[in-house]
Amino acid sequence: MQRVGVNGWKRIILEAIPVLILGLLVFTDQWSKVYFYNLWRVNYDTVIIKDFFTLTYTVNTGAAWGFLSDKSWAQTFFKILTSIALVVFVIYYIYAAKKGKTWLKYALILIVGGTLGNFIDRLISNGVVDFLSFNFWGYAFPVFNFADTFLTVGVIMLIFYYCFLDDNAIFKKNTNQKVDEQDGGEVANEDFSDNGK
Repeated sequence: MQRVGVNGWKRIILEAIPVLILGLLVFTDQWSKVYFYNLWRVNYDTVIIKDFFTLTYTVNTGAAWGFLSDKSWAQTFFKILTSIALVVFVIYYIYAAKKGKTWLKYALILIVGGTLGNFIDRLISNGVVDFLSFNFWGYAFPVFNFADTFLTVGVIMLIFYYCFLDDNAIFKKNTNQKVDEQDGGEVANEDFSDNGK
């Protein structure tokens, strides 16, 4: 039997951590929905902070902000769309993991966790279970859940990655290009001086 070396164990642990985090995200989301469903059956609305934060159990049959919730075909459409999205995100995660892009990898774990949490809802309840309700200065923010939070944080991390951390990031200074330009300038000057002789 072949023994696993220190580096082998380290690699196994590093590959297992994202899977464990994904499992924890999905478990947290699903457990919270069951918990608040049972709480809602006893007390319809639970005020946590008056005029700011309330626990309100709802089932959203549409997308964000109830988009397409009144359409009979919406659930089938969202199930198909979510299935495709999950496959794309998992493939993208495998790419990020192989390239050693840690930030991108964990951003995608959050996105997959959130997407999977809401997808399970659609399969079981034909809608997404929401219960976190906030009121900002008289504006009632759409009710959401932990899966939505994971998705949002993951997308913010993804945007941050492509703005600042990626090799071709939008706001990252390309020092190699500047060096090439300087080298090119020096070569051009040398060529000019040689021609002058």
